[in-house]
Amino acid sequence: MKKVFVLVVFMFVSITGVAQSDTDGSSTEITIEEQKEMEEVKKKVEKAEAKAKKEKKEAAEKKKQEKLQKQIKSKEKYISSEKKQIEKLQSQLEKGKLKGTLSPVDIQKKEDKIAKGQMKIMKEQEKLKKLNRKL
Repeated sequence: MKKVFVLVVFMFVSITGVAQSDTDGSSTEITIEEQKEMEEVKKKVEKAEAKAKKEKKEAAEKKKQEKLQKQIKSKEKYISSEKKQIEKLQSQLEKGKLKGTLSPVDIQKKEDKIAKGQMKIMKEQEKLKKLNRKL
C-alpha cells in the first residue's frame, strides 16, 4: 500500500512539474506579447499626453494674445477719452477767455488740467507701444 501511495504521489508531482514546464514556455510568450502591448500602450499614452500638453500650451498662448488685445483696446479707448476731455477743457478755456468770465486762477487751473491730461496721454501711449511690441 505504501508503494502504491508513493507511486501515486510521484506521478502527481511529475505531472504537475510537466504541466508547469509547458505553461512556462507559453507564459514567456505571453509576457513578451504583453510587454509589446504595454510598450505600444505607453507610446500611445505618451503621444496623447504630448498632444494634450501642446493643446494646453496653444490655449494658454491664445488666451494671452486675447488678453493683450483686450488691454490694447482698453488703452486706445482711454487715450481717446482723455483726448476728448482735453479738447473739452481747451474749448472751455477759449470760451472763458473770449467772454472774460474766467479769473486768472481759473485759467491756470484749466491749463494745469490740460497739461496733466496730456502727460497721462503720453504715458498711456508709451504703455500702448509696449503692448503692441508684446503682441
